[in-house]
Amino acid sequence: MSRLWRDRLLISLAPDAVAWLRLAGGLRPRVLGKQAIACDPAFGDAPWQGAVAALAAALEPLRRERLDATLVLSNHFVRYALVRPDAALATPAEQLGLARFQFSRIYGDRARGWDVRLSPAQRGAPRLASAVDAGLAPAIRACFPRGAKLRLVSIQPYLMAAFNCWRAAFGRPPAWLLLVEPQRACLAMLAARRWATVQTLRGDYPGPQDWAALLEREQLRADVDAAASARSAHVHAPGQGRAVSGEARGWSLHALGLPPLAGFNPREDARFAMALAAR
Repeated sequence: MSRLWRDRLLISLAPDAVAWLRLAGGLRPRVLGKQAIACDPAFGDAPWQGAVAALAAALEPLRRERLDATLVLSNHFVRYALVRPDAALATPAEQLGLARFQFSRIYGDRARGWDVRLSPAQRGAPRLASAVDAGLAPAIRACFPRGAKLRLVSIQPYLMAAFNCWRAAFGRPPAWLLLVEPQRACLAMLAARRWATVQTLRGDYPGPQDWAALLEREQLRADVDAAASARSAHVHAPGQGRAVSGEARGWSLHALGLPPLAGFNPREDARFAMALAAR
């Protein structure tokens, strides 16, 4: 194998756990190592500080390794909003300003210090904006010091990593994407591969009946025409330990599974599934 190939480190950061997998570089990636570390959500002044402290400790033995790291942020740490197109806003700065205004309108003064990013979109389509606490990204980057062979390539919100991973599943008919984590669910609806609505909610949603009830409520709340006809949802709920597809309360639920990978068992390694969405 060429010495130019660098191994990849895929990391997920959640309030109660940090998990990473090391994938061999090359055309046939395989898992070379993996680790999951529990952390204290109550540590520090911000809900992410315990996870970042655990991340720093986990990466210490890997800093001399030639690795490209991609980190996926749990939806616990990310807020989302849709920004409708405005022809009067010509520059990226103006578009970002509109996204900041959108978050301020939804969340009030606490949104002023957030780090806001806009995803690319087709011309005339709504853009997905994400926001995290201003201190989170710098704290993560500090875990990857300059000069180390271990380098941070990307920080991705879980919703974006999941959409990029499974975007082929979304055709022209309206469909929902549901991501289930402990004490958190994220729902987004796509119509013709365009974002139509997005929402995150607190709470536990352990099975198909709970997912369908949640989708029903969000369908009624969503202020978009396509929501009325969308009764199909693609679900990623790795905490189930198995892929669950079927019907519930008139909804068609389609489990999103990860591609086969040597060294990864979906049933036994569910805690690494969020990180692998960035594969």
